[in-house]
Amino acid sequence: MASTAIPLSERPLAERAFIALNRRANTEARYPVVLLDQDIEALDDATGGRRKSHDALRQLTADGRLRQVRRGAYVLGTPTGGTDARLLAILDAVTPRPYLVTAGRALAETGLSDQHFFRVIVLSTRRLAAWSWQGEQVHYVESARDRIWGELGPDGPAIARPERAILDCLADRRFGVSLQQTAEAIDRAVRMGVPVSRLAKAARRYETAAVSRRLGFLVELLVGAAAAAPLLKLRGSSNRYVALSPFQPASGPTDSTWRVHVNVAPELLLAHRITG
Repeated sequence: MASTAIPLSERPLAERAFIALNRRANTEARYPVVLLDQDIEALDDATGGRRKSHDALRQLTADGRLRQVRRGAYVLGTPTGGTDARLLAILDAVTPRPYLVTAGRALAETGLSDQHFFRVIVLSTRRLAAWSWQGEQVHYVESARDRIWGELGPDGPAIARPERAILDCLADRRFGVSLQQTAEAIDRAVRMGVPVSRLAKAARRYETAAVSRRLGFLVELLVGAAAAAPLLKLRGSSNRYVALSPFQPASGPTDSTWRVHVNVAPELLLAHRITG
């Protein structure tokens, strides 16, 4: 019996475009992500020209089969408009390397937090615009190339290792992870077998005395003074005290060992052991 399938060239414009974009995304191993600057020529071949390609894009966007993530980047849906694309897979496809997903989202991805962080912090060598996907926002922080290090592995999205994510949480309040959440992450990391020596090694590479002081105080509180001892050499030469939590003013009692203002009560930093 002869096939009654309609040749691709005879199908409606939007359908031809949808099929071409699906094929292209699969060929480039980034389905369901469309990167227009890389895919436009294949789309032109299917539609018959650039003007028709733009017409097809408008149709596909209007009927929900193509959803814009940011300028030049889209996610393909099903023929009915649905999608199950994960944010990190999309992020990996649309973000130039090197980059690093760090802070709260990295803690959650590595099992150090039960919180869901809707703001995803990404270190990037480029100044990139923020974008959102299904209620989650990706926020890029421009960083020098030599500051982007510590990812879990070469495959898949570039997610920070536990020790790197913890350091970033202690560095900048813009990253949105409270000191209590960071303390719990350190506790979990140690219980999961991350040695404090790895934290100390990462802190040495991080080269930020304020972060090393905060980390040292927390490790001493959570694990003990002996475990925190390697961090003493990383406190820096300044005698000026820093805030233990960057979220709050540098006030409250001081700790002379780590030269920090203890502006969060230690019992709050241990509360997860009772409530968790």
